[in-house]
Amino acid sequence: MNETQKTYDVSTLSQIKNTMDQILETTNYTTSMLMTNKDMLTDLRTLQSWNEDYGVYTAKRSISAKLSELESSTLNAVGVKIAILTSEGDLIGPHIQSKTEVDYHQKSWYQEIIKNNRKTTFCKDLSIFFHEMDIYNVKVNQDLYIGRAITDYNDNYLGIILQQVSGEKIWGKFVKTLENGNEGAFYFFNNEKELQMAYNGGDEKEIQFLIKESEEWKLSQTADVQMIKEYKNYCIPVLLKHSDNMIVYTIPEKAFQLEGKGILRVILVLIFMLILLSIATMVYISGKISKPLVYVVNEVENAVNGIIKIQEPKEISFLEIQKLISSYNRAGDRIKALIEHVKLESKQKEKAHYEILMSQISPHFIFNTVNSIKIMANEKQDWQTVSALESLGKILHAVYSYKNGMTTVGQESALLQAYVDIMKMRFGDSFHYFNSIPTELYYYEIPAFTMQPIVENAILHGIHGVTAGQIIVSTLEYPNDFVISVFNNGNSADKEKMEELLKHSEQNRSNFTGIGLNNVNSRLKMLYGDTYGLIFNDSVTTGFEIWIRIPKKIAAR
Repeated sequence: MNETQKTYDVSTLSQIKNTMDQILETTNYTTSMLMTNKDMLTDLRTLQSWNEDYGVYTAKRSISAKLSELESSTLNAVGVKIAILTSEGDLIGPHIQSKTEVDYHQKSWYQEIIKNNRKTTFCKDLSIFFHEMDIYNVKVNQDLYIGRAITDYNDNYLGIILQQVSGEKIWGKFVKTLENGNEGAFYFFNNEKELQMAYNGGDEKEIQFLIKESEEWKLSQTADVQMIKEYKNYCIPVLLKHSDNMIVYTIPEKAFQLEGKGILRVILVLIFMLILLSIATMVYISGKISKPLVYVVNEVENAVNGIIKIQEPKEISFLEIQKLISSYNRAGDRIKALIEHVKLESKQKEKAHYEILMSQISPHFIFNTVNSIKIMANEKQDWQTVSALESLGKILHAVYSYKNGMTTVGQESALLQAYVDIMKMRFGDSFHYFNSIPTELYYYEIPAFTMQPIVENAILHGIHGVTAGQIIVSTLEYPNDFVISVFNNGNSADKEKMEELLKHSEQNRSNFTGIGLNNVNSRLKMLYGDTYGLIFNDSVTTGFEIWIRIPKKIAAR
């Protein structure tokens, strides 16, 4: 029981670690794009002027607008709030511009951020700036605070990007375990062994002892159970990806012991009851009636699939037992024949259904793609047409290369990029597409044309009419399967409408996107079972997100 619980806790911490790595990667990528934005750097240099003229006022408003747009679109999906502290003490966030009252220039943490330049620096002291901006909910010990220095192309210091990462996004559903009476705790330490955030943590003495003990641990990106004898705690530490920052999960040893003792009591009671029942059964079935019945039972239990031809014993004292055996044999023969018939019919139906689903994708997809190129050719008649046709050639080559309807995540991503290139030629810079799928997932098998219909839905319907549309493709990896997330910052969809669309596409036959979503969902459930397929994330309030859940399987080469 203890080993099973430890294995479960290690798996839990590994999932939290993966979630945190993905949140930080998304945040670092987004803020890096902001830090290198030409207009942003120009506005920050303008703020270094001592004159409070209209130009400075306009620059502040421009920075605030950029932060608001970034926070409400991309960063909102990963639970990150953002602000900028300029070199002149201006504190700018979404819809807020003020001067900080904090004397921070001589603080050691400030100097550390400047020293680290654009490198991520974890520092919970940054919470004071979010506290100054009343629009933020500040939870010092439950949220993560990050600072990154902003420099221009000449390495001139311009300010600091401040980030507040929601602890609820990091811990997620796992904190419910602690809320239900569990005495465990989560901690996050930076590479200087400084506590940055905690959930259900202990007192300062216990935290300091934990830091001291960590010096003896063999830390890696794989979670491993450690034992702290003085506090009688199990401790599971793990390092974040690309850093020495550490997540630690602790749980008292007594929590395992109490549960184990309860199970032991139940087992002893069950053993005692089983002994009494066995004695009573042996007395009851003694004599002549017991032998043929035990024979029948043994024959049935030893059958591989529960159905077997029973040979009648030579000595049967009761005619009823002989009739029972004969009836069982006749019923078994009928069941075997029926099972074989059902298996054959089921295979034929599944094969026909799957071929119909696959045949729907290619013609509709090629028709939509060629129609988009035709529109561009009529409107522009320039080199973009050649580029579009080249992308179409890649797509057609992929379509007719899928012999068994299966491909890899990497090949599907390449096909999706070719499709997005064509759509960008059609719609211009009205949207941005980001693919953050790790390369280590590229070799996993996936049904062909699984991601394309969902991205098509995001382009044609999700971000249609949205200024600065964003489409983000990312992944969450679990021990036995993985989830591909397709997020766009368009209008949220109605949950009941989406669930109906995933179940029935007949209501809108003129809309290929509707057919495509239902098609993808049907194929995934047919191939892998009802626990897999498309899942609409109705918790997203700003934008639209749909998940593709697929089991892990390395594609055959």
